[in-house]
This record gives sequence, structure tokens and C-alpha cells, in this order.
Amino acid sequence: MSHSDSVNPDLIPIVENKFILTKSMNRRYAKITYRKFHSKWQIATLIASIVLFAVGFVFVFLRLPIPFAIFILLGLYVFFMSWFGYLYQAAVNYSQMKLYCGTPVEMHVIFYPKFFRVVGSKANYDFLYTQITDIIELDDMTILTVSGQGIITHGQIIDKKAFSPEELVKFQKLIYKKLI
Repeated sequence: MSHSDSVNPDLIPIVENKFILTKSMNRRYAKITYRKFHSKWQIATLIASIVLFAVGFVFVFLRLPIPFAIFILLGLYVFFMSWFGYLYQAAVNYSQMKLYCGTPVEMHVIFYPKFFRVVGSKANYDFLYTQITDIIELDDMTILTVSGQGIITHGQIIDKKAFSPEELVKFQKLIYKKLI
């Protein structure tokens, strides 16, 4: 039995994705996933903002400027945090990723037959394909949303430009085959 015969076929990479995660890519990821997964919450906070503005304007007619200012500012805060709060979250996440991955943020994702691995400078994270709950396709990136017992939802950016055309086809076939 030769050495190559003893290699576990489940640990032979099918395709790899290496790229530099830019602030811009991270911001787009945050915006898309935030809006997709928080749309009901955003509608509720929009209604709450309108109610706060309306209550604030009632205080104008009562000639009470301090409660007016408080309700208007609170309405603005609720509105902007619910609709643009992802910008703050994206900045925080990107800073954390710089600590984890270094600067620039180098992403390395390896796709194996049964799972994919996110390689980091301090640790690796493995995700089974059965944990993928959503695939968001954009022109230049794919976002894999992963959930599982003991983890909060994880979103993994895959840079399509980092693949050769053949590798991109291989990646897409692998991911969509695993979901069916």
C-alpha cells in the first residue's frame, strides 16, 4: 500500500478561494445580508420612527421644545440604526477580521467533498455543506450563509474573481449539488 493510497478522499481539496477582503466588499456583504435577514425588523422600526416623529410634532403644537427634540432625535436614531446600522456593524466586523486575519484581510476558503474550511492565521473553521442555509449570488461574489448547532449564523464571502472560469464552474456545481 503506497502513501497516496492512505490519503482520505474527503480531505482532498476540490477547489480553493483565496482573496483579499476589502472594506468595500465587507460593506456590500453587510448591507445585503442585513437587508435580507432583517427586513421585517426594518419595517417595524420604520413604523416606530414614524410614530416617534408624530409624537414629537404633537409637542410642537403644545409648545414644548424639549420633548419635541427628544422624540425627533429618538425617531432619527431608530430610523438610521435600523436602516443604516449595518455600516457600523461592517466597520466593527472588519476591524475584528483584521485582528484575526492580519492586514490586509486575506481570506482562504478550501472546499472539500463534505465540508468547506475557512483558514485563518489563528484557527480554522469547518462547515458542513448541510449547514448552508442560503446562497446569495452577486455578480462578483457568492455569500454562503451557514447555521448550525452551537454557532450563530455565519456568512462567508466567496470572491468569484479569485477563481479561474473552470474553478468557478466546479465551485458552483459543488455548492448547488450539496444543497439538493
